[in-house]
Amino acid sequence: MRIFFAIPRSAWVDLNLRRSLEDMGHELVRFDFPGWPDDADPAWQRHGKPSTNQRLLEKFRNAVGQGPVDLFFGYLYSSVVYPETIDVIRQSGVPTVNFSCNNVHQFDLVRDIAPRFDVCVVPERSALADFHAVGARPVRIQLAANPRIYRPLPEPRIYDVTFVGQRYADRADFLSYLQGRGVHVRAWGAGWQPHKRLDVAHAKAALALIEDERLDGVRRLLTKRRSNNGTQPAHSELDTSAFGGPRLLQHELIKMFSQSRLSLGFATAGDSHLADKRLTHLRLREFEAPMSGALYLTEDQPELAEYFEPGTEVLTYTDRADLLDKARYYLAHQEQSERIRHAGLQRARRDHTWQHRFSELFAALGLRERT
Repeated sequence: MRIFFAIPRSAWVDLNLRRSLEDMGHELVRFDFPGWPDDADPAWQRHGKPSTNQRLLEKFRNAVGQGPVDLFFGYLYSSVVYPETIDVIRQSGVPTVNFSCNNVHQFDLVRDIAPRFDVCVVPERSALADFHAVGARPVRIQLAANPRIYRPLPEPRIYDVTFVGQRYADRADFLSYLQGRGVHVRAWGAGWQPHKRLDVAHAKAALALIEDERLDGVRRLLTKRRSNNGTQPAHSELDTSAFGGPRLLQHELIKMFSQSRLSLGFATAGDSHLADKRLTHLRLREFEAPMSGALYLTEDQPELAEYFEPGTEVLTYTDRADLLDKARYYLAHQEQSERIRHAGLQRARRDHTWQHRFSELFAALGLRERT
C-alpha cells in the first residue's frame, strides 16, 4: 500500500512505526513536524501551526497527484493540526487514521481533532468512552515493539533492579523504599538527578534528547525553562541522586534490559496517585522490555493480562510491600527468573510486534496488504 505518514520528529516513531511499515513492504510518503509544540505559545499559534498545516495540505495534495494513496496515517495532536485540515484531507476519499496513546489522562490533547478522522487508534480500553463521547470512532489496538530494535543483547547482568523513564508521580517513593531496605536500585531519565553536571553522562543525556526529538526537543526544553523562570519541575523532597542518572540514548536503554536482573515498570498516569482513584494504563515498556529479554516487574494493571500471563511471562506488584517481596524473591531465584524472562520474550515476539498491530488496523479498515 501507499501510505501518507504524518508523524512527529521522533526516534521512537522512526524506529518502530516507520521501520515496521516499510518492513511490511508499504511505501510511505513521509511528512514530519515538531514533536510536541505548545498550543499556548503565541509564536507557534501565529506562524508555526498555520505553516505546518499549509505544508501538510500541500504535501498531501502532491502525493495524491502523483498516484493513489491508500491510507492517511497520522500521529497528530490538536496543537499541531486544525480540525478543518483533516476535513479537507477526508474529502479526497482517502481513509484517515490517527494514532494517540496515554489517552487515559491526555485525551484533551486530541479531543478537538478525534471526531474528524475515520478511525482513531486507541490502545487503552478505559479511554474508549471519551472518544465515543465526542463522536469519534475509536478502534482498540494495543501498543507493541519492533523486534528488529528491541532484542536481548549479550551483556552481563550488572544491575539488580533498574528503571528507565521520567521521574514523576510516586516513582521516586517506590524506588527509595526499595533502596532503603537493601535492594540495589538504579534509575535513568528526566528528573532523577536534581542538578545538572558537566560530565559524560549528562552530555549523552543531551544527545539522547536530540536523538529522540532532534533539535525540536532542545527548543521545547529551552522554552519550557524560560516559562518556568529557570526553575525545575516540582518533585517530592526525596533525594534520588544516589541512584538516579540522566536520560539514556536509545541503544543504552535497550542494553539496560539485558544488564538488569529485574526491570521495573509503573502504570500510574500523571498525578492520579494524589486523587481518590489512581488512573493506570499500559505503557510502551510493557512490550519493549519483554521484547528485549527483560525480567519485567510492573505495577498491576487490569489490561495487562490480555497480553501477557502474569507470573509466567511478566511479573506484577500491587503496592510497595508487594514490590519489595517480589524483588527480593526473584533476585534470589535466578533459575525461575530466567524461565519467566524467556517466556515473556517468546510471547512478545509472537504476538506483540508493530507488524501485528498494523495488520489488525488494516483488517479493521478493510484494506488489503501488499504481499
